[in-house]
Amino acid sequence: MQREEFKNWLINTEKYDVTTINSRIGNCSTIEKAYGDLDEHYKKDRLGSLLKLLKYSRQDEREEIQQQPPLEIEGDIYTGLATLRQGLKRYLEFKLQLETNTTSKDKNESNDAFKITFHNKVMSKESLIPSENKNTLLLLPIKNLSNKFFEIGSYQRGYKWGKKEILELLNDIDSYDKSQGLYCLQPLVLKPLNNEIEKIEINNTSYSIFKNNEVVDGQQRTTTLFLLLKYFEYKGWVDKKYLYEIDFKTRERSGVFLKGNLNLIFEFPLDKITKEELDKKEYHDLKNINALWASFIDQNLDYNNVDVYHFFVVTGYLIRWVEEFLSEENLRNVFIEKLLKGVKVIWYSLDDSENDNQIIQVFLNNNKGKIGLTSSELIKALFILDIKNSESVSISDIQINQFASEWNSVERQLQDDSFWYFIQPNEEQYQGGTRIDYLFDLLLDKPKGADDFFAYRHYEKKFNSKESILKSWEEVVQLYYKLLNWYEDSEIFHFVGFLTNSNIKTVDKLLKENKGKTKKELKKSLKNAVRTGFKKKGKTEDNKEFFIYSLDNLHYENYSQETRKVLLLYNVFYYLDNMAGHKFPFELFIKEKWSIEHIIPQTPKDIENIAIYAQWFEDIIAYAELEVDTNLIKRIRAHVTIEDLKKDKELKFDLDKIVIESEDITHYLNNLLLLDRNTNSTLSNKLFDEKRSIVLRFDKNGFNDKEKPVFIPIETLNAFNKTFSKEINIKNWTKEDGDNYVCAIKDRLKEFLPTKLENTTPKV
Repeated sequence: MQREEFKNWLINTEKYDVTTINSRIGNCSTIEKAYGDLDEHYKKDRLGSLLKLLKYSRQDEREEIQQQPPLEIEGDIYTGLATLRQGLKRYLEFKLQLETNTTSKDKNESNDAFKITFHNKVMSKESLIPSENKNTLLLLPIKNLSNKFFEIGSYQRGYKWGKKEILELLNDIDSYDKSQGLYCLQPLVLKPLNNEIEKIEINNTSYSIFKNNEVVDGQQRTTTLFLLLKYFEYKGWVDKKYLYEIDFKTRERSGVFLKGNLNLIFEFPLDKITKEELDKKEYHDLKNINALWASFIDQNLDYNNVDVYHFFVVTGYLIRWVEEFLSEENLRNVFIEKLLKGVKVIWYSLDDSENDNQIIQVFLNNNKGKIGLTSSELIKALFILDIKNSESVSISDIQINQFASEWNSVERQLQDDSFWYFIQPNEEQYQGGTRIDYLFDLLLDKPKGADDFFAYRHYEKKFNSKESILKSWEEVVQLYYKLLNWYEDSEIFHFVGFLTNSNIKTVDKLLKENKGKTKKELKKSLKNAVRTGFKKKGKTEDNKEFFIYSLDNLHYENYSQETRKVLLLYNVFYYLDNMAGHKFPFELFIKEKWSIEHIIPQTPKDIENIAIYAQWFEDIIAYAELEVDTNLIKRIRAHVTIEDLKKDKELKFDLDKIVIESEDITHYLNNLLLLDRNTNSTLSNKLFDEKRSIVLRFDKNGFNDKEKPVFIPIETLNAFNKTFSKEINIKNWTKEDGDNYVCAIKDRLKEFLPTKLENTTPKV
């Protein structure tokens, strides 16, 4: 830390008294002792990571969240951290001003707005209009963005902000206190589109800035602030004069929506988002907003694209946040005052003489290594730069528009979960919003363990060696159309989807193994892959081999994954055999986490009603064909409560014996089916007739009793409705029902099930 220089700055520029100066320096010393040299942190990210570490809201205080070591705060954590942040923000202002050599004592020089050049020379007050070879840097209040025009370039990623980002921004602004110092958003890096200039005044100092700009970096912030201001203007809380314009160079539909259709969201019912959800920090929970999006798109099909989805999510949460936390006019006015005058952006205007290639290079340099950008988003900028380097301006503009259109078309298809989860069922991967990364990784055969930027480095190396990379895009498009062709063929779709979702094969392996094959040869190969996957063998205790996938051997405890795969294929083939034109919902299989459910509960554990308790024993005795005392059920029903029954030692002994003898029997295939996680947890240890009633109700409504969406697999419905049984008894699940159920599975899957090895039955 530059202690003496900082002290002099506090004395000469800020006019602080000795006590305040010592306090600010002490704040910074405390932070430095915990986290290391402040100047090193400034070089790294302009103190951004430290400011984030010191952030602590009133909500954190209410939830009694403790500050993490090595920084220890004695007493009130909120006040302690706010004081430290205040000192650190003063040091940030000092460093920013030092960087530009702007140490003027003239009171007309703003501390919140300043200018620099590439050569770091002081710019005189008379030379306020940026000229060639100069870059303008200002700390600009949000109100001064008014009447500007921002264009989002074709090399830019789509809009990606979501629940986490908007709620954190709103809470940050709401909790901001002017006495804490500067509140500044990350930079807007801009390229002037023409020479139209606008004069602005900040703290009694005049500046001239370009009115129309291309956003090189900062699209997310620019768009989010626009959504916020637009909503406030719609409600009549902010004057229209504070608005600015945004347009997209290639994503025209997104621009059209922002300009004229945000009212569709403003007027859409959003009550499903509760105050409780807004208070929680469960940012990954998007079920409510996704359900609202589904309804919204049902009414507005023309706007079903990735950008508008994120507009909807962010706007939906900001509307509900404002309704819940700014319902009182005085609170709302305070927030708007903070937003327009207290919040600032770093306005960084690039040299107006720089060409498009230099601008894209700035974008790449500015974003390389950022968590916010994915490999493919950086690759996209490289491809556009390659086009510009290879063709004349007129031709390159046409090619760039064609390329951007193709890119958006591919990305839009990949955002269709039905398509995505049939080729890539791992929920932990490619969650950055741009699924097109997966195609690049497939094409380049990304090694296991390689980091997320493997593909980008590959293309960057080729680009830097002056090698054209445009051909690589053609290869990506060819790969995309091959996968799309698979998707549109019902038989291929269902086999590939099963193989990938059951972890028998990856799409990468399927592409390699079936390269150059005709469609007929491909289908034959896919079927053989299923057969081969089902030939897995196990060994008995006396070392004899058996086929695990023989239906008699499938068992919940011993071969749970294998059982799940067979039940999955059984359900997948229903669509292939009986529902032409419909696709099995692999996306629901993954997202709703289908698991195995026992039709008859494994044990009577947690059953509290004596009548239901007796019914369980009656069902399991019949199902397992156990020989027991004929009066056993009467003996159970003679007791009023379970607790009373437990006192009957002899009866308790007999019942425990039945539970032990029957438990293993409930684990075989004839008592197992697939259910989504939400339904499965609801059914618990309920008996067959109650389970059936619940399943049918959930299927009819499409959601469970907690209003969480559910999807009941068709063959699970058929099992509960006993469509394969001659005599239908909906009260309980019988041995005959189980046998008929397994026969139905065997009949559908017989082409793929292994032949049972002779004299080899696994010991379970």
